[in-house]
Amino acid sequence: MSGVAYRYRAHGLGIVSDVELPLPPGDGASDVTLRLGGAVDVPHRRPDGTPLAELSREGGRLFYALARAGERTVLRYPELAEFTGDADLADVTAHPHRGADPGLLPVLASGTLLAVHLLLRRHLVLHASAVEAEGRALAFVGASGMGKSTLAAALCGAGCGLVADDVLRVDPAGADGFVVHPGSTESRLRPNARQLADSAPSSAVRPTADGRLALRPGTHADGPLPLTACVVPRPSREAADVVLRRVPPSRALLWLCRFPRVLGWSDPSSLGHTFQALGDLVERVPLFEATVPWGPPFRPEIPARLLEALAEPARV
Repeated sequence: MSGVAYRYRAHGLGIVSDVELPLPPGDGASDVTLRLGGAVDVPHRRPDGTPLAELSREGGRLFYALARAGERTVLRYPELAEFTGDADLADVTAHPHRGADPGLLPVLASGTLLAVHLLLRRHLVLHASAVEAEGRALAFVGASGMGKSTLAAALCGAGCGLVADDVLRVDPAGADGFVVHPGSTESRLRPNARQLADSAPSSAVRPTADGRLALRPGTHADGPLPLTACVVPRPSREAADVVLRRVPPSRALLWLCRFPRVLGWSDPSSLGHTFQALGDLVERVPLFEATVPWGPPFRPEIPARLLEALAEPARV
């Protein structure tokens, strides 16, 4: 390691990093080591080796690509950063692109990099934000822009604890359920959700390099929690109240397959494992579609109404 070594415990992993990350502090054995390498020119081409994931922007311009050649795996964001490491990206060197905003490294490392590592290690990863309510976890699952972080931040403002934002590791826990692991200590909000940060102390709010607002709540989960339900948000400016609809397991499986955390994933073996794990999840944990009155302005009673709706008899 070079410089200051930060130690974290997130997603059930011990992490040692040269780069400061928005993750819970920790100690003990390291599962992931992130070193900061020198700046390089990160090219607009796929890394050499077998493709594992790839995503292009509109017009075909490469956004990111993941490939493995032997025991070397590369996660490349052209003109932003490149992460090079061993087979499952447990020992990684991060190279920022020359002239790129260094603030992007923590965003990419705490998000996609850790999600990729977990997937390569055959863990189930949801594209979800989660909160703790009465000792159990509630996960908001969906694609980018569907309101996951906004709902999580709203519930944290109403007294819930943050479990994770954007990346959620889910593990089976015996025959009856699943547990989730604490992850990010911040919710990354889009500009139209700034209202949710208005009452927070200035020390708990900061801008991020990707144009969002990071909000650190007062309470964060300190260990694995049983997962009580998954919720797919349906924000609505016309809705007058929260409306929940339980999704049957067969449809719930198809829905969750539509919201991968790492888009463009193509590794056959881990795809098969994820599909099986999602099938097990929807058989044991209910999934709801939630129509939620949306802002701005965001109505302060919505978090309580959502929790009340989930607590109605026979809901879970």
